[in-house]
Amino acid sequence: MTSLLRAKYDQHPELAKILLATGNSTLVYDDLNSAFSGDNGERGRNWTGRLLELVRSDLHIRHYGDRGL
Repeated sequence: MTSLLRAKYDQHPELAKILLATGNSTLVYDDLNSAFSGDNGERGRNWTGRLLELVRSDLHIRHYGDRGL
């Protein structure tokens, strides 16, 4: 899943810019149908949100180096 998200943001720089604009915010993927990938009303594990944060960190390092982390 992480590889797919990285590929998505590599292929769509406008989406990468939006993801980077979230700064250090906690990302919550709101999916009421999945207790694993989504937040599911604060009962889920939010793995998609966590992976997006990881991809955002990777993008930040590639664009800006390790400044600001």
